[in-house]
Amino acid sequence: MCSGVPGIRLILKLFKGDYSMSYSSMRADGVAVRPAVGASSNERALFLGKVYGLMMAGLIFFGLCTALPMVGAVMQIPVLTQVFMAAMALHPLFALLLLIGSSFIVHAVAMVRYLNLAAFFFFAAFWGFISIPLFFYVLSAFGLAPIIQGLGLTILVFGGLSGYVLLTRKDFSFMGGFLMVGLISLLGVIFFALIGNMFFGFQMELLHIAISIFAVLLFSGYVLYDTSNLLHRYSTDMVVPAALALMVDFIILFRNIVYLLAISRD
Repeated sequence: MCSGVPGIRLILKLFKGDYSMSYSSMRADGVAVRPAVGASSNERALFLGKVYGLMMAGLIFFGLCTALPMVGAVMQIPVLTQVFMAAMALHPLFALLLLIGSSFIVHAVAMVRYLNLAAFFFFAAFWGFISIPLFFYVLSAFGLAPIIQGLGLTILVFGGLSGYVLLTRKDFSFMGGFLMVGLISLLGVIFFALIGNMFFGFQMELLHIAISIFAVLLFSGYVLYDTSNLLHRYSTDMVVPAALALMVDFIILFRNIVYLLAISRD
């Protein structure tokens, strides 16, 4: 979708390296035999730099794939206008189903050499595509301010939580089960809310606000959990799966914080 965008080649060059290398041995419980917390300080620092660097590249790609179709529609660029119209026409229920399906596929290949990096940027682009209606609504109704404020708040929340884990090296793996139950519950509520809207015309704005508040809390927990996995689950060669988890956490936090800021102005 955004492969022809000037600057993408430069972004990819910044992260030139063997991000999709073969990975170290894993135990039966899915934890690396030699996790990053047991590596030398230099090796661990290099690993963390690659993870957060790749995550940043994914977020830039996400931003481009969200913004360019909107700009293209305004400037009446045919290809970008078609992408914009396709995103606006996609019903949220179908977007949710496509997101769940693509999420399973992307995570299934997260440990597959070479394919994982392509899947990483595909997922960033797909998140950008399905985010077009939200950000177009916010821009049209409230301008750029909620998006800029939302980005700042997301950086503060994500950076604070992730930094806390890196500094203390605490293991938050115990949260995995609780977070999974929360995620399944969240998806269930969203699914039934979309079904109610699609077939019965229910407009449940208060429920949407509650969903976004819960999503912010849930994925704040996921930031703790996934950052903890950087140290206690992944080895120092598992850059792509680690960056993928953190990128998704950031995007979901960002989307929901922006929505809450926008709705507070309505």
